[in-house]
Amino acid sequence: MTKKLLEERLERTKQRYVRQQERMENLLCSMQNNAENIRQIEYVLAMMERVRKQRRRHRIVSRTEVKEFFMYASRIYDRIQHRMHIQHLNYTYFCYVICSRYLFESCLHIPNRRFVSPATVISYFKKERGR
Repeated sequence: MTKKLLEERLERTKQRYVRQQERMENLLCSMQNNAENIRQIEYVLAMMERVRKQRRRHRIVSRTEVKEFFMYASRIYDRIQHRMHIQHLNYTYFCYVICSRYLFESCLHIPNRRFVSPATVISYFKKERGR
């Protein structure tokens, strides 16, 4: 082998090593995100199970109190996020827990649809959070 071929091989190997490092960093970041997601889902399931074991009826939030409720829920969300030492708590999971305990009266008067869906609860929460 000539010196030139060895230099080319060295350069290709260095480039391959850099690409492998980038892939490894991406994989580690993805694994960390998945671990955080697992932790959040386990927390949500535990909260939903706790609510189910209490066997209470759903609390009904009237349409006039919805705005105040979501202002309060936003503060609770921040508190949970701080308590669990999470930079970003998935608000969708948070809203599922809310839906497992509360029913929100709809502002629209549609027959057979007195309460809003979980998707609407998520949109109310996003609106309150300013997202």
